Amino acid sequence: MTPKSFTCFSVLILCIGLVISSFSLPVVSTAQEIDGVRQSSQGNWTFMVYMSGDSSLSSNVPADLEEMKLVGSGSSLNIIVLVDRSGVFDTKLLRVIPGNTEEILISNVNSTWTTELNLGNPQTLVDFVTWTVGAYQANHYVLDLWGHGRGWGGVCPDKDDYLTTPELAMAMRAIADAGITLDIVSIDACQMGMLEAVYELRHGSRYAIVSEKDVPLSGWPYDDVLSIISNNPGTDVETFGRGMVNAYLDWGLIYSRYSLTLSLINLEQINDVVIALDAYSVEASKMLGYFNREFAEAREDTEEYDGDSEYDLWHLAEKIDQKTNCKRLEQLSDGLFSSLNSCVVYERHWTNNLDEPADNAHGLSIWFPNHTPSVGYLSTSLCQDTGWDEFLTGMAPFFVSPSRTEVSIDVIAQSSDTDSDGLSDLLEFACFVPQNPASGLFELEVYGPNGSIVYSYMSESDGWHNLTYPPDALGRFSAAFYLWNAQDELVNYSFVESGLVREGWSSISGRVISNVGRGLKWTQLSLYESDGSLIGSTTTDYTGNYELKLKAPTDTDGVNLTLSCGLGTQRQNVTLGQLYAENNFNFEIENTHISVLWLTYAAILMNVAALILLVIWFYGNRRGAKKNQDISEDKMF
Repeated sequence: MTPKSFTCFSVLILCIGLVISSFSLPVVSTAQEIDGVRQSSQGNWTFMVYMSGDSSLSSNVPADLEEMKLVGSGSSLNIIVLVDRSGVFDTKLLRVIPGNTEEILISNVNSTWTTELNLGNPQTLVDFVTWTVGAYQANHYVLDLWGHGRGWGGVCPDKDDYLTTPELAMAMRAIADAGITLDIVSIDACQMGMLEAVYELRHGSRYAIVSEKDVPLSGWPYDDVLSIISNNPGTDVETFGRGMVNAYLDWGLIYSRYSLTLSLINLEQINDVVIALDAYSVEASKMLGYFNREFAEAREDTEEYDGDSEYDLWHLAEKIDQKTNCKRLEQLSDGLFSSLNSCVVYERHWTNNLDEPADNAHGLSIWFPNHTPSVGYLSTSLCQDTGWDEFLTGMAPFFVSPSRTEVSIDVIAQSSDTDSDGLSDLLEFACFVPQNPASGLFELEVYGPNGSIVYSYMSESDGWHNLTYPPDALGRFSAAFYLWNAQDELVNYSFVESGLVREGWSSISGRVISNVGRGLKWTQLSLYESDGSLIGSTTTDYTGNYELKLKAPTDTDGVNLTLSCGLGTQRQNVTLGQLYAENNFNFEIENTHISVLWLTYAAILMNVAALILLVIWFYGNRRGAKKNQDISEDKMF
């Protein structure tokens, strides 16, 4: 082979190796899956500002109007403001344009309107919204409530009259009844990120933007907020909402003297939060006489905001879980967390070290006073639709006298090895319930490795209760013992989470086939813990079968593992919630896109071969050149 042909052959081998590598190496897709339906990319926006400045905020009105003028209305945006200040006959209806405002005859909205309106009247809000939507029709509508806020107590004061939460609910229902669905209700006011207040907005709007904490006097940076629309009128509603949250926080990081919170709430998911809170409240109320001290301590440790006893809801449930260690409440709080995750679309917070912290803000707060709730609070829809107010009412006396009502019981929970193979395979429980006319019901709940209930038992009998449970799943278990009195109140709770295990070898097996049914050999399968760490891996045999063996809970606790098959773009993953002695998972992968282990091996071998050939060629050329040189020198002599 000549040096030239040898070089071409080596380069050809290297190119083939690189081509194979391109198929065998993992490829990261840039595509993103987006939940929900995208909004139309075309359309206009109407931004309505209900500017209730007939209060101590009157002097702040001009600055925010100036910010709006920096953007102004245009071909794709109308900014309409109903503003009232602390003077007399100074209510105005304005269309904000770049650098100026155009005043609109106020009687156009309602022939009875004068230049001194009460913005604390819900009908004023309804009239303003319905007229504006009719006069400035658009694809998207934002209603901005501007003014003071006091959480569940109301918003937008006009002198001494507030839009109370029931009045806010009335106004939103009337807007909905008029056939109007607002895209966003933004509340530029303090403490309006309370579940009690946000729940009232569920009729007539798709989203809300609210703050759990106080809002600085300067409020939203309206020029930055409105520029999101003016720069891109085709932006969808959720993107605008996220942008509004970011604009406020980005502004605050530079200019605010206070800690900040702001969240975008999906009002179409708010009912699920309320349903979850109701279930939680009902169960917590039954445990008041027993866990009252823990409830009070959890409240004390929860992040509280500027108003009266306003606490982050998520953080409160977390603290109650930590203090009580009650599995039943923990199960219900998981449901609450799940609903909050769906409802709070986007949230940001920032702690200014000169102010109270906002590190544990999750988007929605709730009222938890140390006294009996007022009549005004009981009139909110949240109290009408949940048992939260009953929990607050029942808890109030325990802030004064936190004594616990308790009936002692003896419990035993342990694992045993019934077949003497050195591995625990049976859970044994025993509980002695004393004869007591006050006791009503004994319950046992056994929780599997993934936290779900796998066994339950209840009895109204006293004396010894001896129970056994042979688990199917491998891993660590826990058990909760409950004793209820005749009034369905908790009088004893015991929780055992050590020494309860089902040990054993677990086989994870199956077959990997192509889309035409042929077994795929040398396909890699890897098993990962929930934190992403690798437990073990294997490859398929010539028929596409595989088996991976491990011991639980020695090698792994066996909870929420990920079994991954393949090496490239056709990688498939399955989640193993729990491990059993036998686990079977089959995979089917497209032949045309398969990226299996043998391709990687082939690529590596061909690349190595190409490098070796190049090295041989290089040294061969050097020796040939030296030999030619020696011959030339000999001829010279």
